[in-house]
Amino acid sequence: MLKSISIRNFKNIKSEEVDFANLTVFVGANASGKTSILEAIHYATLATNGDPAKVFGYERHCDWLYTRGGEGDLSLVCETDGGQYGITATCNSSLLGFSEDDRERLGSGIWAFERIPRDEVRRREALRTAKSMVFLHLSSSNLANESYSENQPPRVELDGTGLASVLAYLKLSDDEAFEKIEDFMRKFIPHFRRIRIQKKSIRRVETEFIKIDEETIPRRITRNYQGESLLFDFANSKNVSAHSVSEGTLLLLGLLTVVLGPIRPNILLMDDIEHGLHPLAQKQLLEVLALLMNEFPNLQVIASAHSPYLLDGLKPEQVRLVSADDQGYSIVRKLADHPDFDKWKDEMAPGEMWSMFGEKWETVREGKQ
Repeated sequence: MLKSISIRNFKNIKSEEVDFANLTVFVGANASGKTSILEAIHYATLATNGDPAKVFGYERHCDWLYTRGGEGDLSLVCETDGGQYGITATCNSSLLGFSEDDRERLGSGIWAFERIPRDEVRRREALRTAKSMVFLHLSSSNLANESYSENQPPRVELDGTGLASVLAYLKLSDDEAFEKIEDFMRKFIPHFRRIRIQKKSIRRVETEFIKIDEETIPRRITRNYQGESLLFDFANSKNVSAHSVSEGTLLLLGLLTVVLGPIRPNILLMDDIEHGLHPLAQKQLLEVLALLMNEFPNLQVIASAHSPYLLDGLKPEQVRLVSADDQGYSIVRKLADHPDFDKWKDEMAPGEMWSMFGEKWETVREGKQ
């Protein structure tokens, strides 16, 4: 289990210590830093488990990630049941502290990385429970698209791409998991009956390189592949295209496929978890997560949200409020930290408390007036 993360000079988070429950949901205004916390966890894990220079280079150069007005190293350190792991990034140029007038210097910094801890055995032990981590920001349109994958096993990507290929793989290789997904769908969508897999020709534009007179030249070509698409049977209709079903149905199916699929995560990071869901469906989503976490005790879910209706289905200790101080830096507090929490905890659900308290009270604390 991921217990906490210490974040220093990452995006708009200057310095915060954030702890986690088995299910933790971050709420707050847009641009307050909710997604940045999820990204910090993801970056720390990828960089510690692989080559930090490649992770930060491929994803986003540290010059853009470093907090404006920050001092010292960029540091992301997670704590698990097995110990601490993380990364520090040090810039050995004069880039740090640059002003808005120095934007042309972005991308020119030279960064040195150090994985924490240095001892590989201790690092592997700390990473053990976090190694199987998935970061999702599902898009219903991508979930609905036909797909083709050369990966074995295939996987659902961050944005939902590849869902049809994963379900086709499960249908052939793990029919029990496929049926379990259908059972969950029937439980929460009463008129749902079954999922059908249909073969589909998929065109992909690719780049190939040809050699002409000792010169290698790239050219764009179109290739056809045999992929898969999804059809749905409902009580009143059959063979309904995935593009014709509701956004909530697709998001639920995507979540279930990730958790029950061939690459099962121990830690699930979900950005904008309730996106596109009706308030009743948000309640059902929490019920789905509760059932999944009961079946898989090692599963931990850390998510961001915007809905008070979703919070009403949580315990106060599962809610983290994220706000920005008057300088734009993120502040993270527990809902239970509010000075009037004890007064209202038996009278209000978490969503009601958040609606009444908001997040501005967070900025009124020592050193941040």
